[in-house]
Amino acid sequence: MKKVLVIFFIMFSISVANADTFYKLVGYKCNKISNSITISYLGAYNEAGEEMMKNKGPQQWDPWELIATMKDEDHIGSLKTIKRNCILNDGTYTITIGPSPGSLNIQGACGGWIRAWAEVKRDSKVILPQYYFEAWCSDTQTPVTTAITIKAGKNKPIIKTIPWDEFYK
Repeated sequence: MKKVLVIFFIMFSISVANADTFYKLVGYKCNKISNSITISYLGAYNEAGEEMMKNKGPQQWDPWELIATMKDEDHIGSLKTIKRNCILNDGTYTITIGPSPGSLNIQGACGGWIRAWAEVKRDSKVILPQYYFEAWCSDTQTPVTTAITIKAGKNKPIIKTIPWDEFYK
């Protein structure tokens, strides 16, 4: 009888487990009024993340959208980058945004994780070398970059970071 009660208790006390899903968006704004470019990296869990994705703009991408092809159901084949131009007072800026999956094997270590990077050139001069918005998947100590602002006439980007645990809260 005790076994039956234990099994009954276990069966009816188990609640449905919901996995948390974290969403990310990378994008940019070319602001000719302020004569600047801002590249953003946003993240949110569950419903807030779904809402963020639903309301994303035409210059924002989910890093997972930047996977061009799959080799098979478990392996990434190729990646794509986004290249856009922004004309400010001091020249034409080329913004390149790309993905960086944790592993080409999406079932492997860090395979279900992806980050993004950006690079900015003014004419042919590199203003922002390829810059990763966050460290590797297991690094929870390095802050996450949430915004990079480049102002016309300046060669040094303004980089805004927050602690990893604030980004992933």
